[in-house]
Amino acid sequence: MKKYYKAAALCIAAVMAVGCGGSSDGDMAGGPGGMGMEQQVSATSVYADNPTTGTIKNQYTYSGTIQPNEEVTVTSTVSGKVASVNYGVGDYVQAGAVLFQMDTESLQNSVKSAQASLATAQTNLKQVTGGTTQSSINSAKNSITSAENSVANAETSLNTAQTNLDKAQSDYDLYKQLYDAGGIASETLTTYENALKTAQDNYNTAQTSLKSAQEALELAQSSYDILVNQTIGENQETAENSVTSAQIALEAAEKNLRDATVTSPISGTVLECNVTAGATLSSSTPFVIIDQSTVDVEVNVSEQIISVLSVGSEAEISVSTLGSETFTGNVTEIAPGANSDGTYTVKLNIPNPDGKLKSGMSAKVAFNKEISTDALVVPRDSVLNDDDEYYVFVVADDNTVERRVVEIGVDGGTEIEIASGVDADELVVTKGQTYLVDGSLLNVVQINGVVVEDDEEETAPADEAAPANK
Repeated sequence: MKKYYKAAALCIAAVMAVGCGGSSDGDMAGGPGGMGMEQQVSATSVYADNPTTGTIKNQYTYSGTIQPNEEVTVTSTVSGKVASVNYGVGDYVQAGAVLFQMDTESLQNSVKSAQASLATAQTNLKQVTGGTTQSSINSAKNSITSAENSVANAETSLNTAQTNLDKAQSDYDLYKQLYDAGGIASETLTTYENALKTAQDNYNTAQTSLKSAQEALELAQSSYDILVNQTIGENQETAENSVTSAQIALEAAEKNLRDATVTSPISGTVLECNVTAGATLSSSTPFVIIDQSTVDVEVNVSEQIISVLSVGSEAEISVSTLGSETFTGNVTEIAPGANSDGTYTVKLNIPNPDGKLKSGMSAKVAFNKEISTDALVVPRDSVLNDDDEYYVFVVADDNTVERRVVEIGVDGGTEIEIASGVDADELVVTKGQTYLVDGSLLNVVQINGVVVEDDEEETAPADEAAPANK
C-alpha cells in the first residue's frame, strides 16, 4: 500500500515538474531552454485508520473511597477477665461465631443466687395463698354464718315478743275498763298490768338482742372483708412482687452469663481486635467486623449528571491499584439537596465476591450520561470543526485526501461517534490531519496501527510542522 502511494506521489511530482517547463532530457529550471523555475508537489505523511464499531460512552468521572457495606463494633456488656479469644485481625468470621469468652465464675454464682431468691419468693407466695390463709378465710366465713343465724333467731324472738306484747296490751286495756266499771278487783288489774310490763320488757330485750346480733354480723363481714381484701390481698401482692423481682434478677443474671460469650452479629472480616486472653477487658471496641462481600463508595457529583441518575443506576468503578479491571456498581442513595459546594452526594454499592476491593482504596466512579452501541467510532482528534461544522479527512483512491463533513454522536472524550458521513471501510486520517486541505497529496505511513512496509526510511507525521493553508 505504502509503495503504491509513494510511487503515485513520485509520478505526480514528475508530471508536474515537466509540465512546468522541465525538458525531456532532464534540463532543470535555470538551465538552457529552461523556464527559470522548478515546481514540485510534496506529499504529507499521515496515519489513517478505519472507523471501529462498538459501544461508546459519554461519562462523568468522580473520585471516592471504598467503604465496607457494613461495619459493626462488637462490645461486651460484661466487665472482668477475658478467658479466651478465638479470632484475630484479618480473619473471616461467620455471623454467630464466638469472638471471645469472658470469665464466668462470678456470673454463674450470681445466677445460682438469683435462682435461690426466686425459689424463696415462690414459697412465700404459696404460703400466702395456701392452706393457712384458706383456714382463716373459712373461719371468717363461719363467723358470718353464725352471726347471720343469731340475727335470724333474734328476729324470731322479737316477733314473738311483739305478739306477746300486743296480747298483753289488749288484755290490760280490757281489764282496765272492767276495773273502771267496778267489775273486777284491783288485784286482778294488777296481774294484767304486771303481765303487760313483763311483755314490754321482753320486747325491749328482744330488740336489744337483735341489734347486738346485727352488729355482730356487720363485724363478722367487716373482718372477712379486711382479711380477704386487705390483709391477704396485701400479703399476696407483696409476695407476688417479690416473685417478680426475683424473676427479673434471675433473667438479668442469666443475660450477663450469656453476654459473657461474645459473638459476631454479621459475617465479615475482623478489622480490629483489642482484647487479650487472660487480661482484663479495657477497650470500648473489643472487636470491629466489616462486611466486604459488597462495598460502598460515596462521590459528590455535579448537577450536570445528577438529573440522569436514580436509585439503581449503574456506574463503572475502577481502582488504580487493581490495574485495568473495572467493577459495576449501582446507586443506592441520592442526596435530596446540594452540598455547600453545589455538588450532590451519591452512594453506590458494588458486589465484591472475590474481596478485591478493600476498605480505604481510592476509586474512580464513571457515570454514563450518554451511551451508543454498534456505533461507528474514530479518535476524537481526527474530527475537526469549523464554524460548528464537523469534518474529517478521508483517504481517496488516488492517494489524495477528501475533506468530508460528518455528523457526530456520543463524544467519549478520546473517541467520538460518527453518526453519518463516513463508512466503516473508509480510511480516516488520524494523525497529521491538521496540515491537510481538501485534495492534499498523502504519504500514508501507518494504517490501523500497522506501519506500511517500504525499503526507504519513513518519517512519521510532524505534529509541530506548520499546517497547510486551508
